[in-house]
Amino acid sequence: MKKILLTGALLLATTAANAGEWKTSCKSKYSNWFGAYTFEVDKGQVGGCKSDKRRQEYPGISWDWSERSEVMSTYHNKFGQFEWSATIDIDRKCQPAHRNTLFQVHAGGGGSPPSWIGINRYNKFRTHKSGGGTSVTVPNRPFKLTAKINATKKDVKVDYFIDDKFLITTQSYAMGDGYGKMYFKFGVYRVNSNCTIKQTYTNVKLKRVK
Repeated sequence: MKKILLTGALLLATTAANAGEWKTSCKSKYSNWFGAYTFEVDKGQVGGCKSDKRRQEYPGISWDWSERSEVMSTYHNKFGQFEWSATIDIDRKCQPAHRNTLFQVHAGGGGSPPSWIGINRYNKFRTHKSGGGTSVTVPNRPFKLTAKINATKKDVKVDYFIDDKFLITTQSYAMGDGYGKMYFKFGVYRVNSNCTIKQTYTNVKLKRVK
């Protein structure tokens, strides 16, 4: 009995510590049950950020709104070397959205984040870089996503891994005086969707490497 109580107490303590790392982004609604973060978004469910309500147009593609349900790191001073990882389970009964972001390294402001990884409409992993699509298909099962981040005020380099196998590296450089803040986000952030989606993140870990 004591062993069961001790295990339960340790689980609750770990969950509480993990929850303290993250807070809602743009008033997103989500659930966190014993460390499992679940984000569910309906088709046409506009996100809570001001930019989510803006029409966007690019060559060959446009959208009238963005859908969002995310959390972000509590502190916005994540400069240095970090490793973030989670096991992601995607429940979706349709063709993927034009773009669905899974994880972001963000610097605030209205510009593109220094790095993000997501899924394109062909169900392949892709990044924020132009031509950043990969040939790797998103597994039809839960998979582990790892981001090894080196963030300075001048540049951000991220190595991404799927199930501990290297996928792709991104690198972005700051303009002007450099990045003023740095933080991480995960959840659902998509455009031109086709149906309801539910993404569940378990075993979410964030540690400073250096």
